[in-house]
Amino acid sequence: MKRMIALTFLAATLISMGGARAHAQATGFKASEGCSLATLNGPYGLVLTGEVLNVGPIVAVGVSTFDGKGHFVADQTLNLNGNVFQEPITGTYTVNRNCTGNADVVGAGPHSFVIVDGGKQMDLMDNNSTEVLTIHFTKIGSGINDHHED
Repeated sequence: MKRMIALTFLAATLISMGGARAHAQATGFKASEGCSLATLNGPYGLVLTGEVLNVGPIVAVGVSTFDGKGHFVADQTLNLNGNVFQEPITGTYTVNRNCTGNADVVGAGPHSFVIVDGGKQMDLMDNNSTEVLTIHFTKIGSGINDHHED
């Protein structure tokens, strides 16, 4: 009986591993290949939260567009301690094979990030001593639009 349970567990494990491998192949992402500049490509929705030290809380939402070659632009609506305004951003980024990277934001300095879910998401933190903030990015998909116009 114990042998039967062990074989069933082994079979279930192998089947689930095959399914995960098939999903990775279907999405075109293989963890063993790692990441590159091209992993970040296209538009991403962003949500920023944090604090500017000695000023107050900061939040923002917007869209960043990565060119897959090391440059990005963003347009966001920012609320800094109750003051709301639009803020365009530009910068450059580098990506390491292990899916970590660095961004240099014009006027805001260096940031560190990690790419997750095959490039569908990214989490970034500010490396600046005057701010404590994080930004979560989610790829804006090109999936099927199931909304119908009236």
